[in-house]
Amino acid sequence: LLPPIDEGSIMIEYRMPHGTSLPEMDRIGRSLESIALRNPDVTTVYLRVGGPRGSLVVDPMNRGELMIKLAPLSRRRHRVGQIMGWLRRRYSDFQGVIFLYHQPTQENMDESFSGLPAFFGVTLFGPKLPVLTRFAAKVQGILQKDPAVSGVVNETLYPVPALVVRVNNAALGQYGVTASEVLDTIRAARLGVQATQVIRQREIIPVLVDLDLGKGYDPHSIAALRQIPVRSASGWVPLGKVATVKIEQTPAALTRLNGQREVTLITDVTGSIGGLVSRLNRKFAGLGLPEGYSIGYSGQYKVMVKTGWELGYAVVTALILIYLIMVLQFHSWLEPLVIILAVPFSLVGAAAALALAGLGPDVSVGMGILTLAGISVNNAIVLMEYANREGRRGLARREALLSGASVRLRPILMTAMTTILALAPAAVVLGTGSKVFQPFAVTVLGGLVTATVGTLVVVPVLGSYLAPRKPQS
Repeated sequence: LLPPIDEGSIMIEYRMPHGTSLPEMDRIGRSLESIALRNPDVTTVYLRVGGPRGSLVVDPMNRGELMIKLAPLSRRRHRVGQIMGWLRRRYSDFQGVIFLYHQPTQENMDESFSGLPAFFGVTLFGPKLPVLTRFAAKVQGILQKDPAVSGVVNETLYPVPALVVRVNNAALGQYGVTASEVLDTIRAARLGVQATQVIRQREIIPVLVDLDLGKGYDPHSIAALRQIPVRSASGWVPLGKVATVKIEQTPAALTRLNGQREVTLITDVTGSIGGLVSRLNRKFAGLGLPEGYSIGYSGQYKVMVKTGWELGYAVVTALILIYLIMVLQFHSWLEPLVIILAVPFSLVGAAAALALAGLGPDVSVGMGILTLAGISVNNAIVLMEYANREGRRGLARREALLSGASVRLRPILMTAMTTILALAPAAVVLGTGSKVFQPFAVTVLGGLVTATVGTLVVVPVLGSYLAPRKPQS
C-alpha cells in the first residue's frame, strides 16, 4: 500500500522448533546479536526471547526477536535494504532456524492490514493436514525458483512430536467403555481433574484429583501409558486394549481461516507483485490439487488489490461527476469531453516518470493521479471558459482559443513551476521518511510536464473543431 521507507532500524524474528530450551534460544540469539554488531552501520542490538509473564507479548519460548538500531542516514554507508541483505547472507549458516526480516513500522502495518507478519503469503486450504503439508512443500519449491521471491518460510517443515491416542470403537463396544471415559482417565493421569475449589483469603484455589499409578509409573513412557487402567462395565481394562497410543510428528500449530484448515507460506517479494501472481497462477494450475483443496494469496497483497480497485472507482466516479458539472456549466456535451482529454496526457508523463524512477503503483501514486486530474481539468476549464467568453464578444473560434492559450500561458507555467519546486525535495528523497511521499511527488512532477502541453496545445486544437459559439446580443 505504501512504499518501504528507511526507518533506521531492523526487526528480525527468529524461530526454532517447539521444545527448544530457553538457554539454547538465548545462545542462538547471542550469536545473532554478535554477528549484527560486526556491521559498522549497526549501533545497538536488543534481544528478546519468548514473552515475559504478565506482558502484552504472547510469543512462545521458541521465538526470539532482534531489534537492530542503525546509525543516522547521514553517517551510514548502506541503505536498510543492503544491510538486510548482508544479515541474510550471514544468518544463512544457521540451519533449522526460521528468520523473518522487517522494519518495525512496516511489520505493524502488515499485521494490522492483513494479520500476516509479511507483505505476501500463499495459503493452501483443505480438510486433511497431511495433504496440505505435502502440497505446501511443492508450493515452496515453486516459490524458491522464482527470481522475485526470497526468504520463503514454511513452518510445516518443522513438526513437533505429539502423543496421539486413537480409540478403537469396536473395542469400546466390547468392553462397555465410552470415549469420554477414556479421555477423562487420560486427563486424570496426565494433568489431574478439578474436583472442587477452596477459597482462602479471597484467593480461589482449585483442588485437583489424579490417578495414583504407583511409584514405578513413568509419565514419559508409552508402555506405561498403555497400562493406565480404564473403568469398564466388567471392571478395569488397560488403555492399550481400547485405544492405540503412539508418538507422531505433527505441525507445531493448527490454524483455520474462515472455518477452513489452512497452511500459509510467507515470503519477501521484490519487483512487480502482479507479475509474480500471474506466474504463480500458471505454475499452481499444474499442481493437481484434489477436490476440496484450493490455493489463495494472503497478506497485504489482497488489501492492495482491493484498494487499487477502490481508487480506480474513485477516479472514474470523479471524472464522471466533473464531466456532468461541466456539462451544466458549458451547456454542451462536447466541450467537457475536450477538457477531460487533458487527463490522459498527464498520465503519460506520470507513467514515464515512475518508470524512470523505478517506482511501482501504490496508494501514494493513486493520490498523485487524483491530484493531476484536478490540476489538468482546472487549467483546461479556465482556458475554455476564457475562449468562450472571447467568442461571445465576437472573436472567431480559432482566434479566441489562441488568445486563451496565450493569456493562460504564464499562469499555467507559474503554477507548474511552483509545484515542481515544492515537490522536488520529496522526489529526490532528501530526508528520512520522505520516501513515503516520493511516489506522489514523482507522479505529479512527471504528469505536470505533459499536462501543461496537453492544456496549452491539445485542448485548443481539439476545441477548434467544435462549433463556434454565437455572440450574445
